[in-house]
Amino acid sequence: MLLQLIIFFMNKSLILLFALIFAMLAAGCHNQPKSTADAHIQVVMKKYTIEPSVIHVKASQTTELDISTADVQHGFDVPGLGVKEPVRSGQPAMVTLKNPPKGEYKVVCGIICGPHHDDMVAKLIVE
Repeated sequence: MLLQLIIFFMNKSLILLFALIFAMLAAGCHNQPKSTADAHIQVVMKKYTIEPSVIHVKASQTTELDISTADVQHGFDVPGLGVKEPVRSGQPAMVTLKNPPKGEYKVVCGIICGPHHDDMVAKLIVE
């Protein structure tokens, strides 16, 4: 009888332990780090455009660019700032610009994506 009672409580303890572990893991998935950026801008790349075609950011701020593709893989490249970020379908890329220097920068697609690949350009203006 004592053995059955011990087994009963061990089973209950194991179930409680697994439930606790699951709850901790589930809670951990929702505790993503908060962004400290001052501004967020959505950028969409698709054959053969970058939208918006002119991206305005402030030199005194940290700006996050959330870059996605509407079709194939592209590359979000800003050579003047040393940015070279692949953008895969279904996997948005995040580029953080921390107090970038003032100026106008050319944005290009860094991964050949088709016959009009060279037409994929935009402008990043840091004011």
